[in-house]
Amino acid sequence: MLFLVNKLRDIRIKTGMSVSELARRSGTTRQTITNIELHGQEPGIKLALQIAQTLNKDAKDIFFDDFVIHGLQKGVI
Repeated sequence: MLFLVNKLRDIRIKTGMSVSELARRSGTTRQTITNIELHGQEPGIKLALQIAQTLNKDAKDIFFDDFVIHGLQKGVI
C-alpha cells in the first residue's frame, strides 16, 4: 500500500468526532483507530473507505499526500 501521509487524527478532530464514535461508526475498534492515528498503522482498503465515508471525506484526502497523488498521475511513482 502507498499510504504515506495520515491526516486521520486532524480530520477526525475537526469533525468533532471521538475515537470511540469513529470506530463504532466505521465498524472497527478504538485501538485500531488509535494505531492508525498515532502509530502509522495502514488500514486495509475496505477500512480506509469506511473511515472516509464515516467522515464524509475522500480516502485520498485522509491517507495520501498530494505529492504522491500527482506522482501517480504523472507515472513518476
